[in-house]
Formats: sequence, C-alpha cells, structure tokens
Amino acid sequence: MIPERDKWKQFGFWMIGILAFAAFIGFVIVEPGPTDRMRAESAPHVSRTVKPVARGGHGKQVVAQPDAVAGDNTNVVTEPGAGSDNTGQAPTRTIQNARSAPKTGTMEAHELFSLMENNPEAIAMITFNNGSDRVIVKRADNGIRYYVTLPEGGGKEAAISLARQKNIAWTAQTDSTSAIRGFLFSFGPIILIGAIFLFIWNRNRKQAGAGGGNPGMNNFAKSKAQDHDEEGAAVRRVTFDDVAGCDEAIVELKRIARGLKRRKLYSFFGAKLPKGVILVGPPGTGKTLLARAVAGETDGTFSSTSGSDFVEMFVGVGASRVRDTFAKGREKVKKTGKPHIIFIDEIDAVGGKRGGGTGESSNSEREQTLNAILVEMDGMKNNEGLILIAATNRVDMLDDALMRPGRFDAQVSVELPNKEGRAAIFGIHTRNKPLAEGINNVLLADRSYGYSGAEIEGACNRAALLAAERCGAELPEDATEAQIDAFLKEAGGVITLADFDEGVDFVRFGSANTSKQKTMASKEKKNTAIHEAAHACASDIMPGADPVVKITIMSRSKALGYVQNMPSDDRYSLTVVQIVARMVTAMAGRAGQEQILGQIDTGASNDFEQASQMAHSVVTRWGMSRLGHFAVGRGGAAMRGMGSGPVSNYGPKLADRIDDEWMRINEECFKIAMLIVEKDRERIEALAEILMEKETVLGDEWVEFTRQYPSKVDKEALAFDPAAKSEEG
Repeated sequence: MIPERDKWKQFGFWMIGILAFAAFIGFVIVEPGPTDRMRAESAPHVSRTVKPVARGGHGKQVVAQPDAVAGDNTNVVTEPGAGSDNTGQAPTRTIQNARSAPKTGTMEAHELFSLMENNPEAIAMITFNNGSDRVIVKRADNGIRYYVTLPEGGGKEAAISLARQKNIAWTAQTDSTSAIRGFLFSFGPIILIGAIFLFIWNRNRKQAGAGGGNPGMNNFAKSKAQDHDEEGAAVRRVTFDDVAGCDEAIVELKRIARGLKRRKLYSFFGAKLPKGVILVGPPGTGKTLLARAVAGETDGTFSSTSGSDFVEMFVGVGASRVRDTFAKGREKVKKTGKPHIIFIDEIDAVGGKRGGGTGESSNSEREQTLNAILVEMDGMKNNEGLILIAATNRVDMLDDALMRPGRFDAQVSVELPNKEGRAAIFGIHTRNKPLAEGINNVLLADRSYGYSGAEIEGACNRAALLAAERCGAELPEDATEAQIDAFLKEAGGVITLADFDEGVDFVRFGSANTSKQKTMASKEKKNTAIHEAAHACASDIMPGADPVVKITIMSRSKALGYVQNMPSDDRYSLTVVQIVARMVTAMAGRAGQEQILGQIDTGASNDFEQASQMAHSVVTRWGMSRLGHFAVGRGGAAMRGMGSGPVSNYGPKLADRIDDEWMRINEECFKIAMLIVEKDRERIEALAEILMEKETVLGDEWVEFTRQYPSKVDKEALAFDPAAKSEEG
C-alpha cells in the first residue's frame, strides 16, 4: 500500500506536469506570430519632418526613419550645424545612439486621440494587442513607448479607424499573457478533472497490478471477501475445541473437515464431499465460529464475506464479485495445496426466491448475483478443495435451486444451546478468568436459560469488566503496571456471582440506569413495584409456570423492571397449560395496577403483545381452540396488524370466527389474572413494599417470601382449557 503522504506527493507531481503542459500549449500553439495583420495602407516608410521647436536660437528636427519600428532601440537625431540660422538649410551632423536603454511611459486615451488627430507625424508605430484594450504607442520624436488603455465598447475600433485615416503606421499582435489566461480559464477545469481522473486511474492500476488483479476503476467489481490468511497473526486460529453448545453441528462439520484432509481416502470409496454447507439457526449461535473452525481443523485458508457485500445498484457488479471470490479461492487452493473455505454470512440477502411476486425483473441485480452463485457451484467448474459455507436464519426465504443437492448438499442446524451446552460455553469463556469460590459452569447455565453463545460471551465479558472496575477503584488513577501486579497479587481479585448476574441481565435488558432510579418519583416506583409483584405472584400460583429466580424494579435501558423465570429443565415444546400460564402471568401486571392502584399506564404494552400473539397462535397454528385442529396463515390477523405475510386462502366467515375465538381466549386469561390479584392482594402489596426498599429480590429470597405469604387462590379456579366446549355449546 502507498502511504497517504506519498499519494498526495504523486498527485502534486501530476498537477505540476499538467499545468506545464497547459503553459506549453498556450505559448507555442495558441500564440501566433508577432504580426498577424499588417495593412498595406498602414505607414508608408517615408520620413516625415516634425515642426522645428525653438531652443536657444537654434532649431532641431526629429525625423522618423523609415526602418523605425516599435521594437527598435536606435534613435537618429539630426541637428542643424553651428552658426546656421533657423531656416534649417545649413549642413547637419547625425548622432546615432545605438542600443540605448528602452524608455517607457503611460498616456491617457484622450491624449492619444488628440495626438493622432493633431500631430500624427509624432507617432512612429501603434501596436494593438488582440483580445486586449491595451495598446503600445511609440513616438517618433523621442523613441519612448507609451502604454495606453483604450476605453471599452469601441475604443480600439475608433483608434484603428483614425490611424488609417491619418496614415499612421500600426500593427496587431497577440497578447501572450491574455492568451494563456484565456486558455486556462476555458480549459482549466477540464484539465483539472482529467488530471484527477488520470491520477486515480494510474494509482488503482498499480495497486491492482501489485495484488495480481486486473486494473479497474477502484476495483469496483472485485470481491470484497476478507482474506483471513493474509491478515497474519492478528487473526486467532479457531478449532472445534473453541466451539460448544452445538454438538450435532460439530459432528457434521468434523466429518467434512476430515474429508478435506483425507481426500484420497474418500475418493477411493467414491465419496464426494459437499460442495456447499449451509448453517441454519438463530443469531448468535456460532455459525461464523463454526466456519472458522472448519478452516482451522483442516489447516486451510479462510475468507469471509456477507450477502450484502454483493448487492450494488449496478446490475452485474454482484455477479462479478461472486466470480472473483470463487476465482481467488481456486487460486488459493492451487497455490497452497490446502483447502480453502469461503464463508458467506446472511446469504438470504442475495439467495432469496426468484419470481416471488415482488415485481422484480428477471435480470435484477440480486437475481444476477444468485445466478452467478448457482453457476459457480454447479458441476461445470473444478472446485476441488474449495467449499462454500453459508449462514442464514431465514432458510425459508432461500431459492430452491440453491438448496438442492449438488449445491448446498448439507444443511446443518445450529440451535440455541441446551443446559449442558450453555455450561460448556461458559467453560470456554471463563477458562482464563479468575472466578470466586462456589461459581461453576452449571450454576451459570441455570441462570441463562434461552441465551445464545454470543449472549453468554457478552455476559462473561461484562462480568469481567465489572470485576476489573471494582478492583481498580482501590488503585490510584496513575498506577503503574508494577503497582497493579502487586495489588492483584495481594488482593487476589476475582469475578463474583453478582458480577455474572449483572452480566446476564445486561445482555438482555441493557445497563442499569441508577441515575434515573434515584430521580424516579415514589409514585412511579410504587406503580412499577405493584406491576412486577403481580407478575411474580401469578407465576407462583399458575400451574405450568416457570419458577421465579429474580424480581427487580431497577430501571434499565430496555425495561423499568422485570420478573425473570427460568425452567428447571430445557424445553423444546409447550403444553396448553404452560401457554395459558404464560398468558395469565403476562396480563397480571396490568390487573394488579388496575385493582390495587386504580390506574393503568402504557407499561403493559409488551405484556399484552406477547399474550395476544400466543392467543392467536393457539387458534391459528397450534389447533388448541374450540375451532378445531387446524392451522392457517395470518389471514385476518395480518390485515389487523398482527404482522406481515401472505394472506391465507380462507374466507371472511372463518376470519371472523378466528377473531372471535382469539378475543375470547384473551378475555378469559385476563379474568384469571384479575382473580389472582383479588385473592392475593395482601401478598402482592407485601412484595411491592420489599421491592420499594431493596429494588431486587433473588430466587432464595423469593422462596422464603412465598413461605411467609402463601397464596389464597383456589387452584381449581385457575384451570382453563381454550379447546373446552361451553355448556351452552
């Protein structure tokens, strides 16, 4: 790469060269000879005599010689001889002053016209400059050149006309200064733009040549894939030992890695390795990490890009980048003899279904790019040692031609980790961290149900930051490294369970807003405390609800407060009892505010959104309602703002029945929430008082609270089956 300072130096040299070329054009090509118009009638070369001027009794004649021109420095003066009279008939003597120093002066325009009118013989030559109102007048009597600026709007034409009339010698020549100025004014911007264009083109040509690519304007159509092999030691090598929580995906990818390392063995049995592997799963589950691990296990090279890197406003650019990405990969395999992994993240940006009714033409940029990927992955190209790994969380959007065997042969599911997987991920991210006694990976996994690998990594990093800040508060700001080492050795700083709890909350709910918490009015705190206490008490009494592990009214960037529920075991499906428990628990917060405080606010908006979505799914997706065992699309719900998507092929009568059933389930769940608040009002208010004082109640404290304040709700009154027929029906 060329340093930035040297680039500007090169640009300066380019500009100097261009300006020098412009000056050459102006002087040599644009400027004509000194005389481009000499009239036959101008200045017959004969001597004229100026009227004698009396001086000391003697007369003097100044004669304009025939060869006197504006550029001549020779003055010829003829004086009467001594003792002669004023008749001028006496013998004369001639004094010639050869190459005398030039003399100049200025003259007003009206003085020139007066001289031309009254005494034309006193003018030896008038030189007019083309493109300028400035003229040079050389007098015949004293040889001085006078510079005269003629008035605009016909001054020059009038002077030329008078010179012809009075038979005064005149000539016209080009003013080189004006010509250069005019040339640069007219063509300067074009020259500047051309110079910049040539400079950029030349720089990119050199860079492309140095990189082994073809020259191009800013390499616009070149691949944007990041080559991790060329970044050197800055990129840490990743293997499957650095990945956890997705055992099935690791098993499948290990099989591919072994096949890349032992291609001869697999070829002997006629086994073909997949040309492409697509990793499907939610964000943060480790898809990119798995792709890097494949490259690390095979000791191969690795380049990564994103689907959005191929998308441009110009049709054909994305396809060109695809071809360049694969061409570089094949060159890597040929050059190193090792496998090369191409990783494309978020491939759904370019791999979506074609002709999906979106109005896009068949030659749009996205479809051109997809076609290029299909061509590069087909059987016509020699992609031995080259494998494409892609990742997406929208596999349903991908084109069928991309997902068929022979292109993406292997589809690997990378799901959220279970409890054992979370414990293994915590083990990876805490193995180099000092932990307090009693902290183990299983304990941390219990506190992070539903967390992805990326969220667990973020929680561990946040915990480490908090521990470092807590220990660093005892050190002076200007502490040296030696002082820090001595302090850590003596104090033995560790990461506590409270640090991990804060880290787990931070990645889901944001940072704690302590300043907002201090300034919050007591009435608002009471409102939040009642809301969260009602959630917790409903979770405790509802059958199928998940255990409560934390209740807090600490304001965070994403919530004023929350109740954290963690199931004791991992769940892969939900029963109707568990679904009803979640809906009732979500609605209990509003029910508590309405009954105990006699007011409602917007804080329950997210609660009702979650409950409404679950109730709608009960009717239209899960077949748990009185309408029967069927599933339909969004239909009327989509038209009523429940989400986007295609409208299903059912009529308005069924849509009305779905809406009625959906609303009935919502109303029944809210009635149960109101019943819980009514029966356990004393319990909810007691918990709210504790929250007002302590702001946070953890799992052990909550268990103790439920012993002191048992629920008064009859559990039989909480039973609700959305599919049960009414007595009337």
